[in-house]
Amino acid sequence: MAVAAGFANHFTGISEASLGDAALPAAIGLGLVFYLLSVVIVRNLLRYGETELKGKNKYITLGGGTFVVLWVMVAVLLNTMLS
Repeated sequence: MAVAAGFANHFTGISEASLGDAALPAAIGLGLVFYLLSVVIVRNLLRYGETELKGKNKYITLGGGTFVVLWVMVAVLLNTMLS
């Protein structure tokens, strides 16, 4: 999902040239939408619960750091290579 968020950031045209000062909040908002979608998938579609994840609400925090790093890396890489 982080890779998809990185691709979405690039291909939707979120940049300072097109959105000005609203580019950063728009990019962060798009990333949050993808992260929340991944949380819904883990919780509801894959049916992971407290016992599998070893704690209450772990499905929210478990992969957050990795998601953010991968999302930013893919977005930067695409903007560098395709711009």
